[in-house]
Amino acid sequence: MFKDLIPNFDEEMQRLDSLAPTGWIIGFNLTLYKGAEHIHTTYPDAWREIYEDKNYFFGDPIALWSMTRTGFVRWSEVGFPDLLGVMKQARQFGLYYGIALARKVNKKRSFLTLSRADREFTDEEIAAVDAKFKVWSDLVLDRASLTSKDIAVLRCLRDGLEYTEIAAKLDISEATVKQRVAKASLKLGAKNRVQAVAIAVTRKYLD
Repeated sequence: MFKDLIPNFDEEMQRLDSLAPTGWIIGFNLTLYKGAEHIHTTYPDAWREIYEDKNYFFGDPIALWSMTRTGFVRWSEVGFPDLLGVMKQARQFGLYYGIALARKVNKKRSFLTLSRADREFTDEEIAAVDAKFKVWSDLVLDRASLTSKDIAVLRCLRDGLEYTEIAAKLDISEATVKQRVAKASLKLGAKNRVQAVAIAVTRKYLD
């Protein structure tokens, strides 16, 4: 489930709602032929139906930018031609101003696009969203930068071993086990070891 991939999902999505009141969409592991592996959107249903019915994805300048670029850009600065009039029709649903962000992690592409009707996004807002987006894409696509040692400890916890048992199995001290658990929890944005294991299992990091 998508909400299991991002720590404090509901709170983070509420912040995006406040920043992008006319809608936003986020997707991870995007490919041209399969779409995104994980996707979540709040764009109006009516606009989404039109977008899908008319296959706007292949003529959408924002989608084209997201598929071919990395970094971030305001919609007004994308520069790709809007041959199908996608952006003009989007304005009927309040999608006047927006930003697009795209990253490529381990050859996997992710994107985030936000919109609002009243004004351009400020540099400060874009920087804040970009920082969050980088953390999320790392969590989802890069195993949260977990090392093989981190994963070994989490596997042991998953299997029900206590710290003393883990220390014996991995031939390390119990203090080292605790340090690795703490570091892994921090990387995963988990509040405790139970949540760290749950997140790692959900994302299939321990397979």
